Amino acid sequence: MMVSTDPIKVYDDVLVPRLLEPWVAALLDRLALARNEALIDVATGPGTVTRAAAERVGPGGAVTGCDVSAEMLAVAADKPLPAGSAAIEYEVCSAETLTAADRSFDVLTCQQGLQFFPDRAGALAEMHRVLRPGGRLGLAVWCDVDQSPPFAAVATAVDRVLGAGAGVAYRGGPWGLADPELLVALVRGAGFRSVRVEREVVPVVFERGASQLLSTLVCTPVAAQIAELDSRNRRRLYDQCRRALRPFTVDGAVVSETASHIVTARK
Repeated sequence: MMVSTDPIKVYDDVLVPRLLEPWVAALLDRLALARNEALIDVATGPGTVTRAAAERVGPGGAVTGCDVSAEMLAVAADKPLPAGSAAIEYEVCSAETLTAADRSFDVLTCQQGLQFFPDRAGALAEMHRVLRPGGRLGLAVWCDVDQSPPFAAVATAVDRVLGAGAGVAYRGGPWGLADPELLVALVRGAGFRSVRVEREVVPVVFERGASQLLSTLVCTPVAAQIAELDSRNRRRLYDQCRRALRPFTVDGAVVSETASHIVTARK
């Protein structure tokens, strides 16, 4: 069932091209990046946003990507840049303790990271600190899992096989900060102004079907529980997921959509 037990490989090979790359334009377009600007991407992972931003700001710009995972940043650093892009610097640090100096950047982005930070208010305060006056903030944060139907289906299957507690843990990972009013309060509380939250929907396709989507469970909070399953119960989980995903399965592929909040603000 699992194509790999390495969460970084699965994240980069399966989730990034199908779930995250399609959202990059939705985030960067709202920030209207200009040539020669300086941008920092927080929780950059394998550099999905940084590479697109580097192309947009051009060789006269500057792009930094930071993450707590040195392994993720190694993957990012190995990826080629399009011709005419800004150079990218990668820094190992947490969102709550950014290594950047005060007022260093024109733009700050964070794609699907804020919901995972232990201290969200502290992370947003750091984001405010490193932006220049008038600097722009752009965050992407998933809406409720029910608005991303394939993942809601997997959550239902996890409930049935691993129990409701596991289902809560699964939903509380990527989809654990779905309230737009809370997002606004957090961002304003860090000192940002002109805060705006917009909901957007983007198609998602797992062309190899349920097994491909299930491979991403190794990247979730229930990965350890799944690893402990015997072959019978692992097959049971697969079968439950396949049934739950049947409404979204077309010619063997899982075809649906995901919904995210895009938050923009200014310092």
